[in-house]
Amino acid sequence: MKPKNNGERSQRLGELYTGAVADIMDQMGPQYRDQCLPFDIRPLTPEMKVAGPVYTVRGRARQYDDGKDPRYRQMDMLDAIVPGSVIVIDPGDETVAAHWGELMSNTARGKGATGAVIAGGVRDTPQILDIDFPVFRRYHSPLTAVYRYDVTDFDVPIRIGGVAVTPGDFVLGDIDGILIVPAAIIDEVIEEAETTRDREDIVRQSLQSGGDIRELFEKYRVF
Repeated sequence: MKPKNNGERSQRLGELYTGAVADIMDQMGPQYRDQCLPFDIRPLTPEMKVAGPVYTVRGRARQYDDGKDPRYRQMDMLDAIVPGSVIVIDPGDETVAAHWGELMSNTARGKGATGAVIAGGVRDTPQILDIDFPVFRRYHSPLTAVYRYDVTDFDVPIRIGGVAVTPGDFVLGDIDGILIVPAAIIDEVIEEAETTRDREDIVRQSLQSGGDIRELFEKYRVF
């Protein structure tokens, strides 16, 4: 049965794992076989997981000091967070600063965000872990973004590592990686991945009881 709304989509997607979802998108055709974000974007802990509609943010290195405090633009971005969403940040050409931290995590959670995927830097890691807010990041840095980075846009199409990320798309991230599921196929992907998961559960139990992998593959078509 197809999900009824984004809340149900997020819940059911979050009960899946990236391997099953990636397999389904592979089967749907070559246009969906490059939906994985760069492999060096990793969760703060192996147990962290994110699932939900994306809230996109785009930024760039500060080109000059115009006398404006860039933190106000960051506050605008946080104020516009859609409840239930996962924040996905492309910091553009800024590669040394922390683009996310503890106070942003607290604010985002208060606005209803369920996690963040940062294709850049994070700091205040112990404090983020203390509040159990799921964060994926490329690297750690103690350097503030104030003098180094500007938020330019949010809730707009972005691209990370060649993967298009568009408002309305969904993200699923776990220890194995981060997938972007286009909005047009999210319901079909969830349904098919649930079927694959259930078949894999049967095959796993059979293998643990001495079943033959070839026979099980011929019957369930999972491997």
